[in-house]
Amino acid sequence: MSALIDLGEMRHGEDGDEPLPASPRRPPGRVARVVALGCLALLTVTGAAAPARRPAPVRVPAPAGAAFVVLADRLMVADGPSTIGRGGRGGRVVSGHRLPGGEPLWRFSLPAGDHVIGLGVAAGGLLVTSSPTGAGEPFSTLLDPDTGASRWRRPGYPVATAAGGLLLESPPTAAGTASVRAVDPASGAVRWTLSIPAQGVAYRTGGHGVTQLVLVTPDGRVAVHDADTGAPAHAGRVPAAPDGVSYRYAQVVADLLLVDGGPGTVTAYGLDRLDARWTVPVQERAGLWFTDCAGMVCLRDQVGGARTLDPATGRPAWVDERWLGFAPVDGRLLAATPGIGAELDRWVLEPTTGRVLGRLGRWRITGTDRELGGLLGLRHLTGDRTLVGALDVPAAQARIRAVLPGSWDECADSGTVLVCLRPAGGLTIWPVGR
Repeated sequence: MSALIDLGEMRHGEDGDEPLPASPRRPPGRVARVVALGCLALLTVTGAAAPARRPAPVRVPAPAGAAFVVLADRLMVADGPSTIGRGGRGGRVVSGHRLPGGEPLWRFSLPAGDHVIGLGVAAGGLLVTSSPTGAGEPFSTLLDPDTGASRWRRPGYPVATAAGGLLLESPPTAAGTASVRAVDPASGAVRWTLSIPAQGVAYRTGGHGVTQLVLVTPDGRVAVHDADTGAPAHAGRVPAAPDGVSYRYAQVVADLLLVDGGPGTVTAYGLDRLDARWTVPVQERAGLWFTDCAGMVCLRDQVGGARTLDPATGRPAWVDERWLGFAPVDGRLLAATPGIGAELDRWVLEPTTGRVLGRLGRWRITGTDRELGGLLGLRHLTGDRTLVGALDVPAAQARIRAVLPGSWDECADSGTVLVCLRPAGGLTIWPVGR
C-alpha cells in the first residue's frame, strides 16, 4: 500500500459529482510575474533543498471490528470483535499507544470471561464498558490513559449527564427491579442510587448529556429526578398502561413525556408539571416510534420519511417522505437520502420547517462522538482510495481532511492525525495536520 496521503485539489464531479472547495484563481498578468519572481527569490534563499516529506503512516495491530478511541495524544484499542452486549464489538485486552508514533504504552486485561462492549471517555480517562460472556450485568472501568491503571470499576452501563456526571444503569434483578446509581467520574464513589420500575427509565437530555431521569410505573405513577443530585424534581400521575403491565410508548421527546392515551392515541405531558398538553392518533401497528428531531417531535416508521409535530401543540409541522433517517446535531437535523450502499446522501435541515439548509454530499458516517474528534464522513473513490471529510452540520459544510489509499471502516480525528481501521483489521495513523 502506498504511503501517499493526497491532500491536493480534486476537480468538481470526480468520483461522484460532489461539490468541493474551488481552487484559488491564478494571479493575472503582471501579478503573476511578481509572484513568480518572489518564488524564485525564495528558492535562491533556501537553496535546492527538497521539500520536507510528510511523516510516513504508522500501523498499529488491531483485529477487524476492533473498537478504538483517540484522546489527546493517546490511541486506545480494544483487541477484537465480539457480538456480546449493546456495542457488539470489543475484546478483553485494551492497549494504549502514543500519538503520532504509535509506540505501545500499556496493556490492560479484563477479568476472565469479560468482553469489551464499548469505549468512551470520562474525567479525562478511558471508560471501558464490558459484559460477561452470555447474559450478565455490564461493568464500567475507568483506566488512566497514560498508564492503563484501573482507577475504578463498578457494575452498570454508563450514561453521561449534561453537568459532567456519570450514571450507571444496572439491569433487573431476579426480583424484577433495576437500578441507576450516580458515581463520581474521577473516583467511582457512589453518590446516590435509585430503583427503576419494570417499565424502565427515560432520560431528559440537554447539551451533551442527561439532565433528568423520568421513572414511569405501569400503574401511571411518574417521578422526575435531577440527574446529578438524584433529588426529586416533581411527581404526578398519567393513565395506567392499557394492559396493566407495560406501555407501548413511554418515552421522553423534546421535553415531553409521551405515553399511551386512549385506544390508538398518544398523549404528551410537560415534564416540568406533568400537565397534559395534547393527544394525537397513532396507528396501532408495529414499527412506529417517536424521536426527538432537534426540539421537534418526529413520528417515524421503518419505511422512512417523517411526520413532524409541533411540541407545543401536537399539530403537524411538516411532512417529508424522502428522508431515510434523521439525527439531531447541534440544533440542526442531519438527514439522508439513498446514495451508494452505506454511503448516503447527507443533507442539513432546519428542524421547525424541514427546509433544506445545505447538502453535505455522499458520505458514510464515522467518528460519531463529536466530543472525541468530530463527525467524519468516508467516501470510496476510484483507484481504491477513500475520501475523509470533516462534516460541520451547523454550518452545512463538508471539509476535506485527506484522501487515503485503500478502503477503511472507521476513522477518528485527533486534530493532527487520522486513525483509521481497515476492513480486514489493522489500524493506521495518518499524519494530516490541522
